[in-house]
Amino acid sequence: MEPKLYSVDEIARFLDLHPKTVRRFIREGKIKARKIGRAWKINQNDLREYAHGEFTTNNEEPDMSPDSRLSDRISVSAVVEVHEGSREEASRISNSLIAVLNCKDPSWGESRYDFVYYPETKKARFILYGSPQFLRDVLKAFEAFAAGT
Repeated sequence: MEPKLYSVDEIARFLDLHPKTVRRFIREGKIKARKIGRAWKINQNDLREYAHGEFTTNNEEPDMSPDSRLSDRISVSAVVEVHEGSREEASRISNSLIAVLNCKDPSWGESRYDFVYYPETKKARFILYGSPQFLRDVLKAFEAFAAGT
């Protein structure tokens, strides 16, 4: 049986992204796709590969053996959404967060941070992937940012 093919709009809804972001990911090679006629189509297996790849940044599969530590097998994610009137203010928050992330704690392990600003809704999304320690520390940073305003 042939794997299902998805359109850019379907993938955007699945991943809660803007279709332009999905197209950019296709151009950048982050999401494998093929053009059928004038439309991009994403194979179900390629979508699964992309979604799983979001949790490991070095393309190595984590040690899933029963003898490995549970803490080494756990990845968590969070989306922090901030209603922000301007891209500049959202970028200021992102730059502050990047400064925190530049002081990376080794206990965080593999981690990732993405920032997206949606001008049509005036919302900023800060997307975090990594260990529970990474998320705990970054969420504490957001708490400190909120207390400072």
